[in-house]
Amino acid sequence: MFKFKINGFFILFLFFLASCAPKPSFLKESGSPSGVPSYPDLPFSQYVQDSRENIEQILRNLRFANGAKPYLGEYSAAQAAEMRGPFEHLPEKGSTGPGKGKGFLLIHGLTDSPYLMRSIADSLHQAYPNGTIRAVLLPGHGTVAGDSLNMKHTDWMAITDYGVRSFEKMERISDLYLVGFSTGTALAIRHLQNNPQRPKIKGLILISTAVKAKSGAAFLSPYLYWVKDWLDTFEERDAARYESFSVNAGAEFYLLTKNIMKSKILIDVPVLMAVSADDETIDANAARQFFCDRVTAQRRGLIWYASRHAERNIDPPCEAIKEVKLGPVDREFQGTVYRFANYAHTALSMSPADPHYGVNGKYHQCKAYDTPPDMAAFNKCQKGSAKTIFGEKDIASKAAKKELDYDYWRRGTFNPDYPRLERAIICFVDEACDLQRSLDDQ
Repeated sequence: MFKFKINGFFILFLFFLASCAPKPSFLKESGSPSGVPSYPDLPFSQYVQDSRENIEQILRNLRFANGAKPYLGEYSAAQAAEMRGPFEHLPEKGSTGPGKGKGFLLIHGLTDSPYLMRSIADSLHQAYPNGTIRAVLLPGHGTVAGDSLNMKHTDWMAITDYGVRSFEKMERISDLYLVGFSTGTALAIRHLQNNPQRPKIKGLILISTAVKAKSGAAFLSPYLYWVKDWLDTFEERDAARYESFSVNAGAEFYLLTKNIMKSKILIDVPVLMAVSADDETIDANAARQFFCDRVTAQRRGLIWYASRHAERNIDPPCEAIKEVKLGPVDREFQGTVYRFANYAHTALSMSPADPHYGVNGKYHQCKAYDTPPDMAAFNKCQKGSAKTIFGEKDIASKAAKKELDYDYWRRGTFNPDYPRLERAIICFVDEACDLQRSLDDQ
């Protein structure tokens, strides 16, 4: 008994020491986190401008002081603020193209920013130039990771509601689609569950659908919040999103999602989903079960990015699931040869052509090797070689390394199958388009 008390005290002492250790400025609260507009009828364009100006000011003060260049790719504070901030695409002046009456609200994921929705926004804008596209910034995001320490999921729900209402006030918008990535999918689902009588909402597009966390210990995060600030901290080298992950972020995600699968409310609007069987962030089987059991609309489809592990691809079975086989390890994109192991949670929404996250992008996700002061492996991962591979975190094992024969692995930040996803999204929005045929097209 005495030994247990000593060990327990020692653990608390270590937590105390960790809390007293000096933290870099980006792991502290900025004092001006992104939030929900205090004026509910604030024009969306003003919200975009105010948010970007706030982000840029914080980044200049906390990340770019004394000539620092904190981000891979050497982005400026203004460029990073544009990447991280909310945005909108309005109908092209004089255009007679498709999209009239259509609106799209884009909702990003946890510790992400609206940049993770850029590829989809560009695809929608090109296909529907007369549509209106808006992407919100979840409160606590976009500035510095320290602002995630006290963010609340209720504020995320409030900014989602603000985005929806911004479309409801527009007479020219008759068909509104909620497009979510990861935590953004949970917000879209929760919004529809809480507001079933919003007739303008004609469909949900849910990428890396997050109805439940992958970790079985997620329910502990609201309690861990009281004794620990961070699950992981990094040097914050990504201009588009946070790399560090606070305990509070996990706790608020759990509180947001804990009742989604318990709800008896069925989703009766059309739904298009895309999920990786190998996803290491969300529970892919729970997402699949949600699609099979809770989505009742006849117009529905699930793109299931299959695993090399067959047991991950079968539960539960139902109609309207398009299984995309993994394909070869060695691939090519626009003349660039690369190696690909499997589909990561972080990859599905992004085109391989993206200038930041794509095959030839400025940012490579090498956090597995970000271990100061020894940065040799990190630098080699950044540089890459003919054996470097993209994939989900489960390929970090010794067995996977031997099987795939790689030197360094980067967590996937782009979707090699993005053209199929793009076609499916464009078809899904067009009620005259055969969705199942679109999913089957190679």
